[in-house]
Amino acid sequence: MRMNSGKWKEEGGRRILCCRHLSFHFPLSSFLFFLTSYLLLLSSCEAEAPISRTYVCRFVFSYKDHSTSLLFAAAQNPGTYVYVTTKGDGKNSVRHVYVNSNDGKTPQEDNIISTDLENYSSYVLGASNSIGLFIGTTNFNGLWAYDRACPNCSNLQAMNWTGNRQQVICPRCQRTYELETGAIISGDEGSSLMRYYCSFDGSILRAWN
Repeated sequence: MRMNSGKWKEEGGRRILCCRHLSFHFPLSSFLFFLTSYLLLLSSCEAEAPISRTYVCRFVFSYKDHSTSLLFAAAQNPGTYVYVTTKGDGKNSVRHVYVNSNDGKTPQEDNIISTDLENYSSYVLGASNSIGLFIGTTNFNGLWAYDRACPNCSNLQAMNWTGNRQQVICPRCQRTYELETGAIISGDEGSSLMRYYCSFDGSILRAWN
């Protein structure tokens, strides 16, 4: 849209933008509203951490086989987070998916992966299967997964809950990260949490990049 090709005029007590290259006109108040909304959208996109490609992330979890899992509560309730780890390959040894809640009181959950469909799927939880992923629903940005490995320590370091348990801290570098955005909120400057896509369609929960 070329704004310098139009002009403002008074009509019915309102200022109207008229443009030679457009077949319509609209009030100044509407123009300012859409301009402000567009700038806010750009700001939101810039603030959101990009999807990390540093490590491969591939995780699937079936609601039908694990309907009572804490993972599905985290996928549907804002402010609720878990971290997920796994061991075993499902072929030579039984695969387990362990889920730990951020509520500070629920014991670790052990899910045995026993179906052929689940064992056929690859389980690559970012930097390390033994360190795992944080998964949960943010208050404003929906469902996300983050790598539990600190993005600013050269050796893989698992982070732990801290503060109101919607934040995590690295015990080595002492940086604290906010799970709502993945940003550092305390400690030295550095990279935000490594973020992965995450979705739950009512049947399968997935995390990937």
